[in-house]
Amino acid sequence: MTSWNYRIIKKTDPLNNEQVYQVHEVYYSNSGTIECWNDNPVEPMGVNTAGLRNDIQAFLSAFRLPAMHEQTVNGRHTLIEEQLPAKRHDNYSDYQQKTERALGYINQILGNNLILKKDPALRLAFEKVELALHDLKNLAAAEQQALISPIKSNG
Repeated sequence: MTSWNYRIIKKTDPLNNEQVYQVHEVYYSNSGTIECWNDNPVEPMGVNTAGLRNDIQAFLSAFRLPAMHEQTVNGRHTLIEEQLPAKRHDNYSDYQQKTERALGYINQILGNNLILKKDPALRLAFEKVELALHDLKNLAAAEQQALISPIKSNG
């Protein structure tokens, strides 16, 4: 095992037979395939508040990946990623709007800080973040346009 991360796994709650989502540690091989995972869900913790905050941030990163569910394939217990809904152009429009809002927040909160005038290294780092957010917004716009174009040509 070379790496691990937190993943969301959908399971059946044995107490009430309902489907629930829980956070588990998942371990990967060098090739990136899943080798094993904790059977029991984990909870955030830290030896201090900063450590707890970092662990919660790692938990939140699990939402960037598809949820998984346990399944037996060829007699072997494995994790399978849940199928995501089809791409929709309005999802990309919403993402662009949120990226635009994030750009406004980052400029308001960090971009206008006097320290950027005094520290060229921090200013350069901030400008890279700002450009990355613009790139993110532009990629979402391009994906949205690619989804809309076939609709217009078939319409």
